[in-house]
Amino acid sequence: MMMTQRRVVSVEDATAKLDELARRNGIVNPRYEESEADSMSEFDALKWTSLCSQRIALRGREDETTSSGWTVPPIFRGIYGTKPPSTSKKLENTCDGPLRLAA
Repeated sequence: MMMTQRRVVSVEDATAKLDELARRNGIVNPRYEESEADSMSEFDALKWTSLCSQRIALRGREDETTSSGWTVPPIFRGIYGTKPPSTSKKLENTCDGPLRLAA
């Protein structure tokens, strides 16, 4: 039995892998649809259909996050390497700084 692991983490990665498969199988201007796998070997067809479904799911997730308007709260941005909120520096040196942040 053959086991595979999915290592695609973005739509761009999935599209790049699909483009590589398309070139190898002579597909010009791929539409990234599962029906295009009909002319491929069984192994390539399985990879193609898997990548197509993964790409659809990834695009759906990206659309959900962009359409919801949700952004990372400023307090967490500092943790992930972006500039921390400017108010935190002003409040650090005062006794009631944490109380103001909590309010």
